[in-house]
Amino acid sequence: MLLFSRVLTLTGNPRVTMPWAMEITAYVNSKTTAPLSCWSASFGYPVGTVGWSMGVESQTQLAAEFAAMAGDDAYFDLIEKAADWVDTPGEDLLRNLIYGTPGDAAEPGAIATVTTATAAVDRMGDAIGWSVEIAQHVESVTGSPVFVFTDMFGQMGKITWIGIQADAAAVDAGQAKMDADTSYLGRMAATKETFIPGSGHTSQMVRIA
Repeated sequence: MLLFSRVLTLTGNPRVTMPWAMEITAYVNSKTTAPLSCWSASFGYPVGTVGWSMGVESQTQLAAEFAAMAGDDAYFDLIEKAADWVDTPGEDLLRNLIYGTPGDAAEPGAIATVTTATAAVDRMGDAIGWSVEIAQHVESVTGSPVFVFTDMFGQMGKITWIGIQADAAAVDAGQAKMDADTSYLGRMAATKETFIPGSGHTSQMVRIA
């Protein structure tokens, strides 16, 4: 499975921008076959950042979904509606799922913790193996699913973990369990020569639609 994501930072009043983000999500879902979800960034991104995600089986399927919107005037009208709220271009991401069950869909209100790191190119095999092992370990400690992806474009060697929890209470409970896990830091130390130092980044998003 591939995960397509579009990340965009909106300026202006959230009372206006967030309803627009949900409106365009609903419209795209009315025209495409693969479900599109919408997320609002809470930490680790500029204020006002939103993200959309769609799971597809292939780039061929993704191209077909794009084609369904290509000549849709109402869709482009919605894009124009947000023109005054966008100061910088958005970013499109495409990731390949290497671990996790796609059926574990997040419901509105769910929280995604997104962690990225860049592997040394000559250690990519080791990095992927470790990435799956650490995801399985976090799942065993917290009881919440963690997906592992390799980024297909952008920084070479980038790996993304996305952990999904039902709400803020579940995030707090999971963090408390990880804080009590004495083996976690030891497992992290094993990455010293596998990932590029300083390349790690963690952010959090809440599903709004």
